[in-house]
Amino acid sequence: MRSRLHWKRGEDRLHPLSPRRLFLRTAQRRRCRTVLAALLLLAICASLAPLSQAVVPYRSPEDYGPSPQALQHREQCRAQITETMVGKIESEEFVARSGHEYFRYVVRHALREVLFICDAGTGQIRRQIDLWGDL
Repeated sequence: MRSRLHWKRGEDRLHPLSPRRLFLRTAQRRRCRTVLAALLLLAICASLAPLSQAVVPYRSPEDYGPSPQALQHREQCRAQITETMVGKIESEEFVARSGHEYFRYVVRHALREVLFICDAGTGQIRRQIDLWGDL
């Protein structure tokens, strides 16, 4: 009998697992909402974790630098540059653009700096640009 009265008096009470309990304003409910928000955040992070391990296409070591053919023409490029202009090679850089390979050299002599662009496939100088000539 006592239990019936208890249920009658507590009909307005919510079941402990009812979602409506989360929106009531008590300290216990507030803690429950905080825990649920943390669990939701954890679930979102866990679902996004596999995306951070995206597949990277395989690149062989040759893809990062000059091809073997370009390496053979490097000395030929340097020889042509030293014949063209007396000076010190300040920098050498390899560039691959749209299927073509180039070596770029900056040569300095006194106050003059010249950028040489040499075709790595043939070993021929393609461009000479006087860096400070227009100033």
